[in-house]
Amino acid sequence: KIFNELINLITKNQKLIPPMRIAEGRVIENWIDYNDHMNMAYYVQCFEESSDFILEHFDLGYDYATTHKKGVFVIKCEINYKKEIKLGEKFFISLEGLVFQGKKLILNLSMIDDQSNICADYEILNLNVDLKTKKSISFNKEELKY
Repeated sequence: KIFNELINLITKNQKLIPPMRIAEGRVIENWIDYNDHMNMAYYVQCFEESSDFILEHFDLGYDYATTHKKGVFVIKCEINYKKEIKLGEKFFISLEGLVFQGKKLILNLSMIDDQSNICADYEILNLNVDLKTKKSISFNKEELKY
């Protein structure tokens, strides 16, 4: 686990059916830039931490890499900022889309404030990779908890 700022809202045997809130957090002082709002890098950090929650839920995280020698690599991400968020504000990360397709995993996430306003959208394209060969491989549907 790289980041440790959000609360994981995904329960152990929960089916992930978008749209659904998967994480919550609060903007901390270290994330505020000289424009008096959350710096763009921390939006990405929050989305990535939420993505890790999803990977762990599907057993595609730490154990997948260390035991099975497979990993999920980010190959493209896009973020759209819609509304600034400021110090102390509570927010949620919502899973808006989830697609497993061969060797690809596509996640669509949104950051939503306390008043249900969308602060940012995030789309991430991941590839399943054999860590020994460093080549992309299809997800094994039998192994996948999906």
